[in-house]
Amino acid sequence: MSSPRRYQHAATAGAVLLAAATIGAILHRQYTPACGFAIGMLILTEAALREHRRIRRTKLECEWARRRELGENPAPLNPCCLLARHSHGQAHDRKCTSDHSLATFIAQIEAEHGGTP
Repeated sequence: MSSPRRYQHAATAGAVLLAAATIGAILHRQYTPACGFAIGMLILTEAALREHRRIRRTKLECEWARRRELGENPAPLNPCCLLARHSHGQAHDRKCTSDHSLATFIAQIEAEHGGTP
């Protein structure tokens, strides 16, 4: 399995090459291919930025876990977990850095909806 860093570098290199192709196509007055190259460049740029965010979040989670293992009580990351960001704080991942946990969330849902079906 390839690392996110490799994906980031590949997407960045592809975006740079497509930017050069876009500029070359515009200089030769070939606007239709230039539009296609520009769209590809935007897609690869977004992919590189996404991998960069993933790498940064992984480093933050590792540092948080290391500090926790050393006996410190570090503040939760912001957001505390990626599931909380996408569920607007209603659900939490198993790697949540706050005092929330997936088991607590499931127990809360079961209590609210009358237990098992």
